[in-house]
Amino acid sequence: MLNDSDAVLTRMIELLRLGAFDDWAIALEKIKMDFDRDPKYKSSQLLSMYGGMGSLNDVVLYKNGQPLVAESNEFDALRVQLYEICKTLA
Repeated sequence: MLNDSDAVLTRMIELLRLGAFDDWAIALEKIKMDFDRDPKYKSSQLLSMYGGMGSLNDVVLYKNGQPLVAESNEFDALRVQLYEICKTLA
């Protein structure tokens, strides 16, 4: 399960950087760094990013003013996968 979260977070961070969401990328990198040390706490932190205005749920990736449709769809699928992993661990 932890390997899954690492792979999902790694790809989400890559996509966030591609879409110039550096603040979100940094936030996920901080959680990813020591996720395996305290997965329950880190899962709770991640789950708190999933609600309200400006949350992780609102991210749509753009580059040069153009929506990145395939990348946004991939990000959405990863976001759902990460949510399910975190619900299991929290």
